[in-house]
Amino acid sequence: MKMKKTLALFLAGLTVAASALLTSCSSSEPEDQTTAGAVLEKKATEIILSGSTASCDSSHVYMGEDGKISIQGAGTYLVSGTLDDGQIYVDCVDAGIVTLILKDANITNNDGACIYIKKTQEAVITLYEGTTNTLTDGTVYKFDNPEDNEPDAALFSKEDLIINGTGTLVVDGNYSNGIVSKDGLKIESGVIQVDAARHGIKGKDYLVIDGGTVTVNALRDGIKSTNYDNQTVGYIAINGGTVNIMSEDEAVQAVSYVSFNGGDVTIGSTNNGIKSDGAINFNGGTVTIDVEDNALNGYAISKSEACTVTISGAPYNG
Repeated sequence: MKMKKTLALFLAGLTVAASALLTSCSSSEPEDQTTAGAVLEKKATEIILSGSTASCDSSHVYMGEDGKISIQGAGTYLVSGTLDDGQIYVDCVDAGIVTLILKDANITNNDGACIYIKKTQEAVITLYEGTTNTLTDGTVYKFDNPEDNEPDAALFSKEDLIINGTGTLVVDGNYSNGIVSKDGLKIESGVIQVDAARHGIKGKDYLVIDGGTVTVNALRDGIKSTNYDNQTVGYIAINGGTVNIMSEDEAVQAVSYVSFNGGDVTIGSTNNGIKSDGAINFNGGTVTIDVEDNALNGYAISKSEACTVTISGAPYNG
């Protein structure tokens, strides 16, 4: 009953038609990071990919015969070139951050994740200005232990992951997911394009988008946060940037809440638009939803006058 009352209050200020326009607002973009890659490059250890192998002078980087490039020390690594069938594998027991600067890096892995961050204090992927970087996995993964089911994404991290820079990252998740963090995931900037056989982008504790241009095409959920163990996490916050999501299941899904605080968000789905076990908050930015099922599915829904919301389709489930 409480849910329906909350929804009624929200919908009282919302005129739903084939397309309903609400009050407009402006959004703010994060600071320009144009020189981020260039500054980091000066202190970076260079890893040059070359077909089936790679070269690097660091004692913290090991080259496997199977195309597996293992990084075992904290620091900044500049990755460039093409790896035909292999993986960047981060397993760093040291305290510190591992930063991967992708500078025209093209990585294909026929039977596993292209980048697998297993252990580090924090991981950062910086997209070098003016470059396009691609990650492409195969449709079948091989695991050392047949009972394993992870990694399950072209870009997979067990630790907190930040993506920034001003370059482009193209992710083709042919096996399952595009980008996954089993901890928190933050996108600060960059142009990120994800096509996924299942889910597009997942952050377990949280998924935060502060800026950049993020485009997701997924055969299951578009973007999601999945931690059911703690009510303070499992959320999605979009604070800025341009976000375009097309999915065949929920376009946006979170456990605790979904919050739109800025930016320009376009959502399309053959199923539901935004689903949350908790709240859906429209605080700022512009949100356009065009779905075949319910646009909104949440326990409580709120909207500020500082936000523009346009809905095509059924407004909510409740």
